[in-house]
Amino acid sequence: MSGRDGGRAVAEAEMLKRVQARVDRAIARAGLSADMGFDDVVHAVARAVGIRLRVVRETDTSGWGTLTGYLTFFADRGEASIHVRASDPALYSQFAASHELGHLLDDAHCTGALHERGARERSAVVPDHDPLLTTPEVETELVAEHVAHRISRLLYASPRVAESSW
Repeated sequence: MSGRDGGRAVAEAEMLKRVQARVDRAIARAGLSADMGFDDVVHAVARAVGIRLRVVRETDTSGWGTLTGYLTFFADRGEASIHVRASDPALYSQFAASHELGHLLDDAHCTGALHERGARERSAVVPDHDPLLTTPEVETELVAEHVAHRISRLLYASPRVAESSW
């Protein structure tokens, strides 16, 4: 391994440590637990962030391309909405919404509109493979994605979910 590759590996490991710490703080911030349903998770995030929050299932998504969801956040009004495609299966749109919940819960969500620039164009691109993203933007997207995975595990990996499918 060259010095450059070794340096990259160290930088990636450090970034993943930062991402994991931010994800842990995000989940703890909302007090999310396995006994919650999706609506409970949304309400917990709204309480944690101190805003009014709603999830909107959009029927007219003809201009969305590969975009699966997006967040509108109005700090001055204390409200936000998460928009997902109504045509997607519920589990898929809940995951897309959970990604946006991750943005709200992340410590860095208020540092600027990191996701607005080109969000529609890069929505299907893995964050660490998009050359247009800066390192802080990659980290922010990874935090949101990891929060979405943690929320999914809370919602769907518990015995209560397995039992309900019998």
